Amino acid sequence: MTTDADIVLLAHGSPDPRHAQGVETLASHVRELAPHRTVHTAYLDHHGPNAREAGADLGDHVVVVPVLVTPAYHAKVDVPAAVDELTSASGASVALAPPLGPHELLLDAAEELLAAEGIEPDPTTAVLLYAAGSSDSAAVATVGHTIADHPRDGWGPWGVAALDGGSTLEQVLRRLPDEVERTVAVSFMVAEGILRDRMAQQCGRAGVSMVPGALAHTSAAAQLVLERADSLPA
Repeated sequence: MTTDADIVLLAHGSPDPRHAQGVETLASHVRELAPHRTVHTAYLDHHGPNAREAGADLGDHVVVVPVLVTPAYHAKVDVPAAVDELTSASGASVALAPPLGPHELLLDAAEELLAAEGIEPDPTTAVLLYAAGSSDSAAVATVGHTIADHPRDGWGPWGVAALDGGSTLEQVLRRLPDEVERTVAVSFMVAEGILRDRMAQQCGRAGVSMVPGALAHTSAAAQLVLERADSLPA
């Protein structure tokens, strides 16, 4: 795929406007890293532009990057259908990149959010990645596999909790070793919204601090978009 191709960030969409704000923030970060690229956004549901509407403004060559942190149902079913619509509406040559996750750069993004709060690596500090999850438990498990394959230097254990399709917050906390003195949580979501609010509430009840923000606010997430967009054969 040519590095001059337009990039379309295809996100889930949400009735909560903070979701779209986060996706647009990510798009802005990508434009800053690659000012020669044209970056668009489109959404599967809840608000526009949808894939057909976004197709009207595209160049001749396009790569779609699904803004999804696990390869769950939406990545397997809804995204290909949306790409078909976008192709039909645009008449462009459209390629589909893998979703953002799983990838170690998402772990780098989590560390960026921790560092922004002054939380540095410490062997007595555990980090909990809190995912929205999915009915596809195998997709949720890819987050844990990524941690196992790319351990974080200097930290205590990293774990994964999910609102659906994975270990609960309480289950993950019970498994932490005795030497852990502090546990901090990072929302493993691209953007803030209703689900992140639920995570923060549950963390508060459990006495766990959740750092502000979401993955879209990081340079690592923008770098990952470009890596996915340029990973396809020419």
